[in-house]
Amino acid sequence: MLEAAMSGNAQNFDERIGRVTRKHRAMSKGYTFRVDKNGLINIKPKRARGSSPFTMIIALLAVGLLFKGVALANFGPEKYAERLAPMQSGNMVEQAGAWVLSPGPMTEWVARAVSDVVR
Repeated sequence: MLEAAMSGNAQNFDERIGRVTRKHRAMSKGYTFRVDKNGLINIKPKRARGSSPFTMIIALLAVGLLFKGVALANFGPEKYAERLAPMQSGNMVEQAGAWVLSPGPMTEWVARAVSDVVR
């Protein structure tokens, strides 16, 4: 009978250790303080915010557009076109790069905005 009680206590202890370990892992990713209605301060782990691949793709496209706009504003349209010309007559990878870097309406808008800020 004593062994059964010891076994139950050991199981309860293991469960408590598991809960503490899970909470510690969650807290290692950040935590917030909450004050409940009694004035007691509770520490809660921050909820995990997953970033979707869609968000990363949009951010990458925005950085690329900004890069193109800054380059166009820096070189000017004629010099930018001169720099793209060798790429357009190059191999397939260079032609793809020239197509990606070719200025469009959004690039020109960013270039105007950047040149207004820089100058």
